[in-house]
Amino acid sequence: MFSKKLIIPILFVLILPCISAQSAHSSQKKATLRNYQYGDKLPAFKLSPIQGGKPQKFSPGMGKPTIMMFFSVHPNFRKKRSLALLTALSELASKYKQKIKIIGIYSDNKDFKVVENYLKSSAKHIQVYSDPQKLVVDHYGVFMMPLAVMTTGAGKLHEVIPYTFNIRELIEGNIKLLLGEWTKKQLHDSLRPKRISKKSKAEMEYVRRVNYGRIMKNKKMYRQAIREFSTAIKIQPKSIEAYLELGFAEISEQEWDKATAAFKKAQKIDKDSDDAIAGLGLTYYGKGDYKAAKDTLENAFIAPKPRLEVIIALAALYESAGNNSKANRLNKLAVSRLMTLYEQRWK
Repeated sequence: MFSKKLIIPILFVLILPCISAQSAHSSQKKATLRNYQYGDKLPAFKLSPIQGGKPQKFSPGMGKPTIMMFFSVHPNFRKKRSLALLTALSELASKYKQKIKIIGIYSDNKDFKVVENYLKSSAKHIQVYSDPQKLVVDHYGVFMMPLAVMTTGAGKLHEVIPYTFNIRELIEGNIKLLLGEWTKKQLHDSLRPKRISKKSKAEMEYVRRVNYGRIMKNKKMYRQAIREFSTAIKIQPKSIEAYLELGFAEISEQEWDKATAAFKKAQKIDKDSDDAIAGLGLTYYGKGDYKAAKDTLENAFIAPKPRLEVIIALAALYESAGNNSKANRLNKLAVSRLMTLYEQRWK
């Protein structure tokens, strides 16, 4: 039997050949609901407002583009993103007024006052319904939270948007599309990376070093990769990519403390970096600090596209804690992801 400390290095050996296939195909994948596909008409439901009162019927569409936000503030790692998205949607509701419908669906059975107080202070323009038994979540097949589900004016599923750094931009662009203010081309153009000015010699050398380090890492030449990433950091110490790459290369070498330092430096540049959070969780796991690992990996798991290593490490943690139900679900997800990666690799 392998020790838990061996799991992470083994994962990198198994997964690295698939990484390029994963990145090549990721842009083609669109999130959807488990029980409904794009173009399906979403059903109405009846829920009570979070503040209490009689249940009210809500029908997606009915002549207006609709955004439904499924969220929870428990456990705590979901709270920041959920509240930030509530604020963004409240601002959009105020901006577009009667042209669209925006609601929140609180899918938990605790911490109601936290949400009520936040609505009063920072999200006054959005109605939130309570779904404590997760009836609507289960019926729709919501796969993660917070999540924005958008429909056309006819109530047909238009877009499913997991939380990401530019989720407000994504939602507003789709609102404009559904209202006829934008074409599909305008939406796509708005989401393209902005053109940057010509790179300086230092920037070009930084990119060269990072890319060369990635090649070395993919060939399992980790010490050479670490040297390239470290050189890149000296060239541009305020750029995050080299720190992230360095951290994952150090994980492959089981240099847990050095990996931790690299990911923490990455967080100083972007404290919400999904890769930095994932890397920290994996280093805690490798060092045997399972409590810190579990908390951090759970936070990493709610990223729009959680890393495969995160899923497998979390499954092992749940299994060791006796939570076989969660462990089995995560293991099935990991196997499914691995099979998809191998299929894509050989296409």
